[in-house]
Amino acid sequence: MRSVEIQARSVDEAVRLALEQLGRTRDQVHIEILMDSSDEEDGEALVRVTAKDGAPSRGRGKGGGATTRPSPGVRPVSRPYPEPASAPRVDAETEQVVKSIVHGLLSAMGFQCTVMAVDNPSLIPIGPDEPPTVFIDVHGRDLGMLIGRRGENLAQLQYLINVLVNKRLDTWTRVILDIEGYRSRREESLINLARRVARQVARNGRPISLEPMPANERRVVHVALRDDPEVTTSSSGEGALRRVTVYPK
Repeated sequence: MRSVEIQARSVDEAVRLALEQLGRTRDQVHIEILMDSSDEEDGEALVRVTAKDGAPSRGRGKGGGATTRPSPGVRPVSRPYPEPASAPRVDAETEQVVKSIVHGLLSAMGFQCTVMAVDNPSLIPIGPDEPPTVFIDVHGRDLGMLIGRRGENLAQLQYLINVLVNKRLDTWTRVILDIEGYRSRREESLINLARRVARQVARNGRPISLEPMPANERRVVHVALRDDPEVTTSSSGEGALRRVTVYPK
């Protein structure tokens, strides 16, 4: 591989991932900064890194960065997700149990907050084969630490709440937790990013790999671009390094 384009939260992070993918050091490549809005809130950086002629490769890095074609066994996501015939319903009693558990846990942690059950705020509908789901949004003061870096604390808190809820309920129920609309804002940011990258891929005819993301964020990118006539997407990588690559059609 001679050249790769990588998107990440900062230029340095994008360059690091590209060097791992190419198996080169900084003095063995040309670096082009295609986009840098990393100083802005929810900003991103996009770089193109090209190996210099004759530069020896150090071998493929462990990061599993961008690829020039889908990995074997990975099917590009190009068809729309089917709309659900009917989403599972959650009764008011179940919602009240969930709200009580969330409020009790956060109060025990010292947070004063309001806990609300809301309709699904995501662009991704809940299908009939998925479990009953309660969407919870929490509002209050000084709740940033509940979100954490890139939502890491929020993910752990959601896991804990799901454990507590399903010890109380007879039917397994999924809880999707949000803190002051963070997930909705993150989803909007990911959709805008996906569309910017799609335009770049369509214009240059080269694939671009996004930074590693959790499964729910990768799915947002797939859905955002599922009807794009000029690009397609696929996920590749393992575990925490799994990422979406946008390919030209």
